Order: sequence, then structure tokens, then C-alpha cells
Amino acid sequence: MSAPCILAVQQDSLIGRALASVLMSSNSDLKLITYQAKDISGLVAETSELKPDVVILGESTPLAAESSLGQLLMSFPSLRVIVVGEGSNWLHVFSKQDKLVTRQTDLLDVLCME
Repeated sequence: MSAPCILAVQQDSLIGRALASVLMSSNSDLKLITYQAKDISGLVAETSELKPDVVILGESTPLAAESSLGQLLMSFPSLRVIVVGEGSNWLHVFSKQDKLVTRQTDLLDVLCME
């Protein structure tokens, strides 16, 4: 199994530099690629080319807006997107999941997912 590929959208912020530093200094097999995205179309193109497992965005970037996140997740259904809270310790994790509901219990399972 190959190392997970992480695409970190670089920004000029302390949190962006700190995140890259932590990922690079960890003893993990993560493959970290940084990218200076200008807009959502550039990020979609870069994601298509690199095929990362995870994209990391700072919450202050316009790319972390709901419309951009939706477009990214609809374009890459297996992608996980992490938005880093810059004023807190929160990570907001987004992934697209499709569930076929054929029974009432299927709906309940989706509603009760943790």
C-alpha cells in the first residue's frame, strides 16, 4: 500500500506553516504536497492531476467556502477535505458519501452515524 498523499493548500499564515512543519517532521509515511491555489478551478485541476487522498485548507481561504467544498467533493467523491480552524484547535473534516436507502433502518443508520 502506498503512502497517503496529502495536498496542503498553502497560504501565508502561521497555521499553514505550522501544519506543514508538523506533517513533515512526523515519523509517518505521508506524502505531503503543497500547492498555492488561486481559485477552485485551479484546485480541482491540481487535485485531478495529483489524486491526493486528503486536501487540507485553512478556514480563512475562499476555497473553504461551502460552494467550493461542495464542488471539490462532487468532483472527487472519495476525497477527504480537512479545513483547519485558524483561531482554535478545531479540524472540520468533510467527505462525500452516498447511501442507498432501501429500508427504514438504512435511514436510521445514516442519521446516527458518528
